[in-house]
Amino acid sequence: MDPALASRSSALRVRLSSAFGEAAYRSEVARSNSDPIPRPLAITLQMPVAPLASRERSGHVERLMREIEQVARLFDRDRDVIALHVEHGAGVTPQLREIEVLIGSLERHFHFGPATRRVFSIRLDPGAVRPGDLAACASLGFHCADIVAGSGDLSAALHAIDAARRDGLPSTCVEWSMDGGRIPDALLDARPGRLTCVLPATPDEGTSLLALQPVAAALAEAGYSDIGLDPRPLPWIDPGGASQLSGITRECRWHDFEADVDLIGLGVGAVSRISDSVCQNLPDVGPWGAALDAASLPLWRGLRLATDDRLRMDLIGEFLRTGEVAVDVFEQRHGIDFTRYFSRELRALDALPAGLIDRSPGRLRATSQGRLMLRIMAACFDQPGPRPPQ
Repeated sequence: MDPALASRSSALRVRLSSAFGEAAYRSEVARSNSDPIPRPLAITLQMPVAPLASRERSGHVERLMREIEQVARLFDRDRDVIALHVEHGAGVTPQLREIEVLIGSLERHFHFGPATRRVFSIRLDPGAVRPGDLAACASLGFHCADIVAGSGDLSAALHAIDAARRDGLPSTCVEWSMDGGRIPDALLDARPGRLTCVLPATPDEGTSLLALQPVAAALAEAGYSDIGLDPRPLPWIDPGGASQLSGITRECRWHDFEADVDLIGLGVGAVSRISDSVCQNLPDVGPWGAALDAASLPLWRGLRLATDDRLRMDLIGEFLRTGEVAVDVFEQRHGIDFTRYFSRELRALDALPAGLIDRSPGRLRATSQGRLMLRIMAACFDQPGPRPPQ
């Protein structure tokens, strides 16, 4: 990936350290619990990324339940869980009975917000979905089927979209890997609630508009809005980096959930953002399971964020989610003079092609053309270094 387009995650991951252990994690949770108005919680449940034998699956689920219990003890019970995302690896058939057991464990140990305020999402490989699976997901309270597909999976993806709607899932999202220059007409006609197109390569500022405009035009013609917004709730710690261009319909609920959350990652390699820290679980099944067997949290590495890290993550996250930054609100929240603090970054932004952003005294807002280049503009603010005195 072009280093100019490196996400905030790459800058942080270089600094993640195994010195960040269980004591540091507990400290960050305690800090978060003590906030006058603690943030709600979002949970990512990482299921196996590869098919497991029956006995291995049973042991994996038992350890996930153990991790749920250990982590939940640290969080105050008055903190509502408002989002749950279940993640599966490519080619892995969802085991709905296991997911039901895990959701039951989550509900016993965490406090879930009211059904009208929460969103459950499940990420699936459409080729691995069996008849009845999506109806079972709906019965477990899932709202959104998050389907990952490419050109070889078009028929399976279309079948999964139809099945989700028929079986009671009110929202469907498709992440479509583009290995050609266009979106299939059949996929546009199916009109999933969110359609995210992942480009095969990350374009730079010189080619971005040429690469993205035909995709954006196709989404707009199909009736999508908010084209160009990154739909991921915490994109700056997402391990991916490829350009994503999304369109969202009014029926899609997943993008509406609150962004200001503590993200709890459970499972092998899962990433968390708790208070002022970013951390990651052990990435291999053996060590992850061994840590839980020893009654320890399965942490691999982490980092307590510096003030500048937090400030930049706040700005980049807000910009990628909404396409704009309320400068005056941001200044009050962080106690800075925005123009002075980001003078170098604003010069880099000004050097990009004209017509991408509107700058007023109190706001930065991407234009309709600029929304296709949000990551490129956000990268201007991902350059930590000496700050001017305030």
